[in-house]
Amino acid sequence: MKSTRFATLALFTTTLVIALHLNASANDCTQMLQASVKALGASGIQGTAQICVGGNNTTVNMMTQGLIAGDAYTLWFVYFDDPSLCGAGGTPGVCTGGDTISPSNSPVGVFGRMDGTIAEASGSARLTGHFRGLQFSHGSIIWLLMFGHGPASTTDNRFLARQLLTPQKPVLGPPGLGAPDDGAVGTPVALAKLNVP
Repeated sequence: MKSTRFATLALFTTTLVIALHLNASANDCTQMLQASVKALGASGIQGTAQICVGGNNTTVNMMTQGLIAGDAYTLWFVYFDDPSLCGAGGTPGVCTGGDTISPSNSPVGVFGRMDGTIAEASGSARLTGHFRGLQFSHGSIIWLLMFGHGPASTTDNRFLARQLLTPQKPVLGPPGLGAPDDGAVGTPVALAKLNVP
């Protein structure tokens, strides 16, 4: 009888602590950005993305579905501080992936890896990131860009590390962002675009 009461009390306390933490986290957001995740190409991936900015902390969550079970995916945080400077795709003021590498001495866009996963049988995944000290300018644009890397390697841990830690796009800067011997394995498969007011 005592063990049942203790277990019930422990469960209640744990639930209360989690609820208070989630409520405090939601209240810590001074700015909340949300967008739909849209498939690129024929990937069929969909979902929702949310960015919570509070003080010097930025927390990112992206919930996705439609992933291929057993495939490797990475999520990239792409920031365009002044979209009016974009135009690598040929249209002034319209940001494209080319704006993250051009002009090569000081590209308009800045990007970095945020998370990676191997898709489970459900085809759903939650990808997250947390940044301290990152500041956003009014009118800037944030992309959450998901890359697909094909079936996760089960025999070569070095290749698996490249699948989960790099975009596998040598054009972005070999060897750190893609080993030339691998080829251009990484493919953009989903994107959420968020505008900073």
